[in-house]
Amino acid sequence: MLFLWGTLAPMGLAQDTRTLTIRDGTIHVDGQKLSADQVPSDLDLDGVTAQYQFVGIQQPVIELNGRLFAIRNGLKKVSEDEVDGQESSVILQEISARPSAKANTAGDPQRQYLNEVQKANRALYERLVRERTMEQKAQHLGRTIRIMPEHSGERQAKIDTLRALLNEIFELKQENRRREIDRLEREIQKLQRSLQKRQQMRERMIQYRLNELIGATAKQ
Repeated sequence: MLFLWGTLAPMGLAQDTRTLTIRDGTIHVDGQKLSADQVPSDLDLDGVTAQYQFVGIQQPVIELNGRLFAIRNGLKKVSEDEVDGQESSVILQEISARPSAKANTAGDPQRQYLNEVQKANRALYERLVRERTMEQKAQHLGRTIRIMPEHSGERQAKIDTLRALLNEIFELKQENRRREIDRLEREIQKLQRSLQKRQQMRERMIQYRLNELIGATAKQ
């Protein structure tokens, strides 16, 4: 389970462990369900399962569906600039999040592409999902670094971790792009064979379409 620490609260509160869980479309903070007016109306939680745990963080912030939300008597939408301007804010990484298979992907071209690849090439799909997950991890780590004190040993250690992660992401992306090119080349070859076959059947296809349009039968 992931623990992320920010600026510590007063000593009496520093030992308190708080939790936030999302399950079945509802959010619970410290075991208490948030009411509808405590959650932004445009936040889609369909199929999302996530869990966070934090200790002594004065202003915890979580990321859901690519947006940031501060935990302040419920969830409040905040911008990256607002988070960066508050030294005691810490962005918590999602411990687990599983989008529903029924979730609407119309507004997410990358998700649509992943769904197409999943049907055609399971191995490539898993590599692309890993790439996407690692990118999200790098973004979380970058935000954490930005709000840490300059010239601190812990900040430099996290920078080194991020650099190593970016190197790993780069190698993964290079191999994924090569595999995607191979997949596209096979698709092009398939389309070329289909085009050649259509050319060979040109007269039959035109006659069939003509009969269809004028309502004639094949015998006529």
